[in-house]
Amino acid sequence: MPSFTPSKPIIDKVEHHLRQVNEKDYEPVMVSIGPIHRGKDHVKGMELYKLRYLRHLLGRSSEKLSIEKFVLELKNLEEKARLCYPASINLDEDEFVLMLLLDGCFVIELIRKYWFKDLRDKNDQIFQFDQTLVQIRHDLMLLENQLPFFVLNQLFTMTKIEDPEDDMYHLLHFFVEDMFPWSDVSKPDSTSDILHNADHLLGLVYQSCFSLSTEYFIENNGGKHNNFVRTFSASELKESGIRLKGSKGITLWDITFMDGIVKFPPLNVSDKTESILRNLIAYELCFPNDHPKYVTDFAFLMHCLIRSTKDVEILRRHGIISNFLGSDYMICRMFNKLGKNVVISSDFSYSNVFESVNKHNRLQRRRWMGKVKRKYFNTPWAVMSVIGAAMLLLLTFIQTMFCVVYYTK
Repeated sequence: MPSFTPSKPIIDKVEHHLRQVNEKDYEPVMVSIGPIHRGKDHVKGMELYKLRYLRHLLGRSSEKLSIEKFVLELKNLEEKARLCYPASINLDEDEFVLMLLLDGCFVIELIRKYWFKDLRDKNDQIFQFDQTLVQIRHDLMLLENQLPFFVLNQLFTMTKIEDPEDDMYHLLHFFVEDMFPWSDVSKPDSTSDILHNADHLLGLVYQSCFSLSTEYFIENNGGKHNNFVRTFSASELKESGIRLKGSKGITLWDITFMDGIVKFPPLNVSDKTESILRNLIAYELCFPNDHPKYVTDFAFLMHCLIRSTKDVEILRRHGIISNFLGSDYMICRMFNKLGKNVVISSDFSYSNVFESVNKHNRLQRRRWMGKVKRKYFNTPWAVMSVIGAAMLLLLTFIQTMFCVVYYTK
């Protein structure tokens, strides 16, 4: 994936027009990471765990790292890290560095313990209760709840253990792979560029998902198609004779139309899906207009496909959606809301699919009209027969109406 320079801080407050639809989707429930939600009452309970995780990390280090060594390294990164946040963050140097230390070590220790079970403390309630762990993992995927990735990478390097599996990308991939709505978050062939270009944990997931998609979209859309005639719901596609099919493609976003079949990558929808998609959409707004809006475009596509519970049922029956949320109505409502207040790419990622479907439907209509013409209007006598039949139907209708009026009077 090419590198893009953010047009504003990479860890910023979500814009108001997105936040007003569902504010809770952007705020942590159990743990704050970074300065934006720091000190709020409902996340203070995890501060004790941050200190505990820091002690575990220091005690396990073969070099017996000291707090002072961490602080010295983080002070060198303080100015660069501060630029990643809004200018309104009011923390002095010592407070800011302490935040980087506690939050960063907590994240590093958490992802290590998630893979290396022998590192877990017996009394660690984070791993004793599944719901707690699920919520904390989700909190770490919120745009406003991030640390710069170069800070995490530095802390990880300083605390690396002697185990070949203690690899940053390997641990993070395992940590997040079942959190996202796609059935398979594949590892790209090369991870060095992704680790180097990642802005934060959410950005790392974004890079991983789309590192294989950029070339696909350039090849299939190429920035040439930015107008589509009309959009179709799943019901309308089915009624027009187009088949829908869930199919694992070469990329996560490999949605294709060929031979009357639209193929989609399977989508797992749970109670966290809306929040995940919303935060990825918000992250895309950190970049300039020429950056592809993969998630925004995908949300708009699903918004078009799903207009009623009948559409959800069709997508579910064809293996495109797995419903872990509850009723079809809840999925319908979720995607209807996701399509509000979003601006798709100037070169819409799925315009080629829309145009192909529209072209197919126009061709189908012409074929249907051709069949009607050949069958009913191929000779003058056939034309007269059709006109005669139409007149007979009209006269029968008029006679029926007169009978009804007479009977009523």
